[in-house]
Amino acid sequence: MLSTRLFYGKRSTAVVPADPAISDDEGSDDVADPDFIPLTDECPSDMGPSAKRKCVRPAVEELADEDDDNEEEEDEDQPAPQAKGPTNKGRPTTWKKVDLDNQDLPEYQHVPPDLIETPYNYFSKYFSPHVIKHITYQTNLYATQKDVNTTFTPTEDEARTFVAILLYMGISELPSIDDYWAMETKVPQVANLMSSKRFRLMRRLVRFNDNTQIPGTIDRFFKVRPLFNLLVTAFRSEPQTPKQSVDEVMVAFKGKTDGNLRQYIKNKPDKWGFKLFARASEDGFIHDLVLYQGKTTLKAHGVPMTSEQQAMGVTSQIVSVLASTMSSSTTTAIFADNFFTSLEIVRYLKDKNCRYTGTARDTRIGNPPLKSIKDMEKKAVPRGVHDYITSDDGIMALRWKDNKVVTLLSTDMGVEPISSVYRYCSDTKRKEPISCPAVIKSYNANMGGIDKSDMLVHLYRTPMKSKRWYMRMFAYAIDVSLTNAWIMYRQDIKALAVDGLSLKNFRIQVFRSCSSQRPVMSLPQRSSSFPCAPSTSVDVPMPVRGHRSHTPDASVQFDMSLFHAPVYTNRQTCKYCSRKGNILRLNVVCRVCKVHLCLNAERN
Repeated sequence: MLSTRLFYGKRSTAVVPADPAISDDEGSDDVADPDFIPLTDECPSDMGPSAKRKCVRPAVEELADEDDDNEEEEDEDQPAPQAKGPTNKGRPTTWKKVDLDNQDLPEYQHVPPDLIETPYNYFSKYFSPHVIKHITYQTNLYATQKDVNTTFTPTEDEARTFVAILLYMGISELPSIDDYWAMETKVPQVANLMSSKRFRLMRRLVRFNDNTQIPGTIDRFFKVRPLFNLLVTAFRSEPQTPKQSVDEVMVAFKGKTDGNLRQYIKNKPDKWGFKLFARASEDGFIHDLVLYQGKTTLKAHGVPMTSEQQAMGVTSQIVSVLASTMSSSTTTAIFADNFFTSLEIVRYLKDKNCRYTGTARDTRIGNPPLKSIKDMEKKAVPRGVHDYITSDDGIMALRWKDNKVVTLLSTDMGVEPISSVYRYCSDTKRKEPISCPAVIKSYNANMGGIDKSDMLVHLYRTPMKSKRWYMRMFAYAIDVSLTNAWIMYRQDIKALAVDGLSLKNFRIQVFRSCSSQRPVMSLPQRSSSFPCAPSTSVDVPMPVRGHRSHTPDASVQFDMSLFHAPVYTNRQTCKYCSRKGNILRLNVVCRVCKVHLCLNAERN
């Protein structure tokens, strides 16, 4: 059978069988398939159908034109395509059996404040009044673009109240939004702030960018990009700890209206959703975010890259961009997993005087002379065995056997001092100590910043069930802002050695401060066009036989702006129609005045 590579090769190349007997018989119409090769003596006919057959392929020779050499020379002049993944090509590497001996990074010292601010002040550092103003402007702009004669003109106070309601819904989550206003499951903290119709209208029309600017943009997160730019700018301004971790964040979304922005990562709590690359401190504070959208991820991110960064692999570019926004790289160590780690990014950061530690895949470490993974996985090799080697430019490669074999690259910590960790042994039925290099313990202690932030966000996550994908990103923006605010609050109270609030109580206090910026509305009204009014709920005493019934205040009784409507309740005496000797009882009461009145065809 002729090779398809030769058959579909260059036009100037002819493939001619070396033996003319193999040629096709052009004079016969009954000739079999020309590519069929009959069995020879080397392929015995008594072989079963499942046996492997070794058939002799006809010998062919390639006849090339004289111009082939010129074409090959022209192809050599063209530049080779750039590799998309991390490459280990570059400077030659020599390895030697030497441990790292770096000085410890300075400990982070949090500057204690003069006093502890209110939870809302911490939250407003990130979800600032400027963010509220931006949301209000874009929401009004979209409402006007949709209907130029619209009467929907939310204010900044109303937008702040909308955010406050979302904060409280994360604490008291109900199956449906209607349940917060329903008579049986009503939540007064939500229902007294905004009517159900007004909340739904605000939720439907809220926007974060001008949709008329979408044509021609390469940013697939255009709808939420200004919101995240404002938040990330505030996150970067906070002081960072010397130990930073880089990892992926998944914002849960299972809809299908996002194009192909939705990703799948099986090891994350939220396996389906939007993928974000984040850099965080060891306490869980998110300092920077990169929204992943494919090839245009870094172009839309807005951080300029050097030519050296552009020549690197994709994952190395992500780490370098996240590291470029750090306040001080010379006193910082970055920790990442094997998705990001390569010899390329470790060398790049070392040239910038930034330390790095990360697990690595075997194909990205530059082939150091270590014990092979296959040899270390043998049962004869006990857990705790390690092998290490260091390059001439100070990059240590280590391989350590735990339940599985782990490979690391590091420019921060070395092997010494070796400590012990406890692992369960199936032979002795108890935990046994095994040796653990110092770099392994350092990695385990400092790699969990992103995971801690994810855990805090999932404790009281803002519910946002919507087909519009950007609403899920908006909910995450609220949650990560509040989580970062609580982490900074905890640092302050720890520095002053005082007791503080839990995350739930901190969120409640932020809700109360946000909702107090706007007057409390009365009970749910017929439409959102009614103006805000103070609450009219009055404690009405239980009726006693022989006593005068309750009489409402005149300011409430004749206030036509209130929604005086009949409500079905317990049976009592009509205030207006009852006379001595003619008592009329009914089940209808005015919802504002709390007075029973007749409501029928004869007496209304």
